Amino acid sequence: MKIRVVPAVDISKGKCVRLTKGRIDESKVYYDDPLEAARRWEGEGAEWIHVVDLDAAVGVGNNAEQVKRIIANTGVEVEVGGGVRSLEAAREYIGAGAGRIILGTGALDANLVRASIKEFGAEKVMAAVDHIGGRVAVKGWKEMVGIDAALLCRRLEDLGVRIFMMTSIDRDGTMKGPNIEYSLMAVSEIRGEVYLAGGFSSLSDLAVLRGSRAAGVILGKALYEGAFTLKEAMGVVG
Repeated sequence: MKIRVVPAVDISKGKCVRLTKGRIDESKVYYDDPLEAARRWEGEGAEWIHVVDLDAAVGVGNNAEQVKRIIANTGVEVEVGGGVRSLEAAREYIGAGAGRIILGTGALDANLVRASIKEFGAEKVMAAVDHIGGRVAVKGWKEMVGIDAALLCRRLEDLGVRIFMMTSIDRDGTMKGPNIEYSLMAVSEIRGEVYLAGGFSSLSDLAVLRGSRAAGVILGKALYEGAFTLKEAMGVVG
């Protein structure tokens, strides 16, 4: 199975930034205009772009217009997350042309999960299960939930979810390598598509995914810092 490489465009205060370990006070600006970042990845061959409104995720603002600009002005599929905690918010992005919406904290709301799948179809709903060492974190990674991440994914599968993103928060943005042991264990247990994120910083990190059941990997700081190119990443996992 082909492993898809998805570049991330995280938005805070209208700019494209990257965080370290999910701390919004430790953000680094890479592009003043997030659309410029999205167009870069489109030009380098991305099929999907992962766009997150960080301010909406933590409840300190909203970058919906910037997100919609990316959807309207690129020719790739865009998956959108960050503060999507209601059917209305999901409708807003799907209506604007998003390829799928991402439920993070919203994934803990069984009614929202069921309603989203019923209205948009399972192919347009991704559940983002963020964790520290396997323990789930929500609300912009500020609150820990006493449940194992892989177990939550299996419960979400029972609700109809078929696409997942699992982020190792303690590795995210650190450039120190992913929590690969837990990630590959989780991938082997989950029936649906699983995209991994958090800490991937070298081509050797990516090479470990070859032959696994991972559907894809979402990359951020490693691409922005030039650890490798998007084309190189695609070549390693493809």
